[in-house]
Amino acid sequence: MAVPISSGDILTLEQLCNHSRIYAGPGAGKTHFLVENVKNIITTYPLVSRSRARKVLCVTYTNAAVEEIQRRLDRFSDAVEVFTIHGFIIEHIIKPFQKDLHDLIKEEFNIDVGGKKNITSQIEGLGILHGVEKEEIFSFVNACNSSAETMNYSKKAMGDIGVNTTHFLAHHQEDGFKTTLDFPKSIEQRHIIPIKRFVWSVVRKLTHDEILYFGYRILERNSTALYALRVKFPFIFVDEFQDTNPLQTLMIKLIGRKSTMIGVIGDIAQSIYSFQGARPSQFSNLVFDSTAKLLDYTISGNRRSIANIVGFCNFIRKSDTAVVQTSIRPYTDKAVEEIAEAKPVHFLIGNSDANMQIISEMIESGGVVLTRTWAKAFAYIRDIDATQVKILETIYSSYNNTPIDIRSEISEIGNVTWVRAFRFIFSFHKAYDSGSFVDALKAFNLYVETDRQKLNFKLLRQIKALTNEVFSDLSNTHKTVTIIEKLSAILSSNEYYSLRNELLGDEFTVPVFDEYDLSSGSDRSAKLVNALRELSWSTSYKLFNEVFSPNSCYMTVHQAKGLEWKKVVVSVEPSRFDKTQLSAVYTTPQILQETPAEEFVRMYYVACSRAEEDLYIHLPSGFDKSLIYNCCKIMDVTYEIFE
Repeated sequence: MAVPISSGDILTLEQLCNHSRIYAGPGAGKTHFLVENVKNIITTYPLVSRSRARKVLCVTYTNAAVEEIQRRLDRFSDAVEVFTIHGFIIEHIIKPFQKDLHDLIKEEFNIDVGGKKNITSQIEGLGILHGVEKEEIFSFVNACNSSAETMNYSKKAMGDIGVNTTHFLAHHQEDGFKTTLDFPKSIEQRHIIPIKRFVWSVVRKLTHDEILYFGYRILERNSTALYALRVKFPFIFVDEFQDTNPLQTLMIKLIGRKSTMIGVIGDIAQSIYSFQGARPSQFSNLVFDSTAKLLDYTISGNRRSIANIVGFCNFIRKSDTAVVQTSIRPYTDKAVEEIAEAKPVHFLIGNSDANMQIISEMIESGGVVLTRTWAKAFAYIRDIDATQVKILETIYSSYNNTPIDIRSEISEIGNVTWVRAFRFIFSFHKAYDSGSFVDALKAFNLYVETDRQKLNFKLLRQIKALTNEVFSDLSNTHKTVTIIEKLSAILSSNEYYSLRNELLGDEFTVPVFDEYDLSSGSDRSAKLVNALRELSWSTSYKLFNEVFSPNSCYMTVHQAKGLEWKKVVVSVEPSRFDKTQLSAVYTTPQILQETPAEEFVRMYYVACSRAEEDLYIHLPSGFDKSLIYNCCKIMDVTYEIFE
């Protein structure tokens, strides 16, 4: 039986001598609980407070969560290490135990990586072979096979060769089990090992799954590495444990067998990452093979959402009796409380002009729209036509089966060739709008390192003339790719020889597409290139500055997880892969099992639980209103319906 606690409770020294599992729903104050308990351990528990070598380890799901925990720890941070699971494994297992890594690769795959340079992780958001020419790989493979074959594999396919972690998890306890490599069917058997040898010995990168695999295997066979971690980290807290991969769970359980106390915090109702290997049962069925007990706690308060929203969300998660939330929003003003708590849950049925106007006003006033997929989110972008929406869908879907997260590329990273070109042209246009030469230099610096000391009146005049020539007749319907290519053509003329020669380099150009985009015979590449060429200036500007931006008001549920807003529009409908109907959410919602249908219900729950005060749920035309009446009546939820 789980012990009820609040987010402000501090575990006693006696409780800290056991492993702990904390069930905590959205808005429960999980991060506050974690941070305050870590501070307490640092200041009062002798094993940490009296040692400079020992620390508390916090493992969380995203880099943003890492930064938030570090910020809250503030002056206590010297005694704490905060990582994502991949960051932790790279820093504390892969880097210091490279010999073990080399030995494992040799023993299990008969690949001798050699060399002294560290093998580390692939660059976030990019394929493992990013920046490598295919011809270099083919030459390496032919040298390994003593052949002169002609190959035409894509870098995507070659980068997909990796340790078969699914097979490992299913069979690793069987006698005589041997780890295998997983690979695309398009790659011939004789080329698999040489290509993987190139990745591990030349590129020297591990995929994200391989980091988990080798991290676990090194600890499993190297007792010194395992002992060192237990000594350094007598306490480990794992946040968002419902999102853990089974390999991560094996590793945490292995470390927790002796000495180290593990605290896991999570919520089964928010487990929505099955495509990354996460399973609700990893949390609910957790068992440590150790002398320490596993003590269960429940935080049922919700400090985020008003009572009506909490009530509706409780209906969606009603099959989970471990957590029944109560709204405990803190208010300092009674009048403000009364206004907020009186707000009903709003249901918008259909796409009438009135409903779409309500959604538009929500966005205008700081609200966000949450959808199942980006294809659905694009339909809510204001002031773009249906043709441009289709183009955005094509661009986004072209990255579905690639290692590139195009949303992250646009909003943060910018390594994809066309993304960098678009960033360049928007920055250069800003220089035109503002008359700022600083913005022009920022644009050029995406490609070359400019020396400001070389700037003179002649070059400044040329930059000004160039911006005028490129943008003076610009309209929202112009194609962005055409504008970029126009700039490169103008800049290559004799008129701008001084600008190229003295500041940018004589060969300076702004490439829009690269080999990955233009690979011959690729249907994906053809569709992507054609779609990008048809993307208007207005739409692409919105994509970079309103949609895939840090303060975006359009988001998928997976991107929204962990976030919250005062006003939220939920437009989440099941796909055929979810194997369910939307009506199931409003009649018999189930969340505890690991079926696509129940994961969809959990996704719906995550979306609705992001709202603090105003929850608007957009439903398809013809949705049965009686289902809304019944579920809201059961939970005593005040609501209103718009058609």
